[in-house]
Amino acid sequence: MARTADHERRRHQVAEALMATVGERGLARTTLADVADRAGVSVGLVQRYFRSKAQLLRFGVEHMYHRAEQRLREVSAGPQPVTSVRDRLDRATETLLPLDEERVRELTVWLEFLPATLADPEMARMHGEATGALLDALSEALEMAIDQGELPEDRDPRAEARALVACVDGLTLHHLVTGEAFDAETIRAALTTHLDRLFADPESP
Repeated sequence: MARTADHERRRHQVAEALMATVGERGLARTTLADVADRAGVSVGLVQRYFRSKAQLLRFGVEHMYHRAEQRLREVSAGPQPVTSVRDRLDRATETLLPLDEERVRELTVWLEFLPATLADPEMARMHGEATGALLDALSEALEMAIDQGELPEDRDPRAEARALVACVDGLTLHHLVTGEAFDAETIRAALTTHLDRLFADPESP
């Protein structure tokens, strides 16, 4: 058991080093040696766990998506009670935005990794599965909102889930690339506006 725990700890250590290095240097300029140096281990140890840079990158992507999933789960398990489906969606989608240093780093890496999905079928599969799981979770929440009367019955849960993901991704992209016009306060407010419009009662004045 101890060996397994140490093995996982080392893999986690290498994954964190990969995230930090790619975030600073970019994917094209990152080497196994860079990652090993950042992790404080030998290149040989990195190669023991990952036989190629492609394997290391795939593990980094998997690690990144796992962190995002953890944050989403913590929305329900957190100390503050969730009062409604709208409240749950507010909190859940906000975890997907780059609103702190850790998420800025992860999502900067995400932008670096996305082009690789066009050439690497395995990374494309991983990205597709992660996106599909997110769409499923959001669709389920929106269906629940309709059932509970929070959301108008004419809403299409799957279509609205896609629109919500596109909104979050667009805000993330502009925050990381465009700069001051999409600062943290602005993108948080824009997400709230999107949800306000989604949950608005069409019969209200």
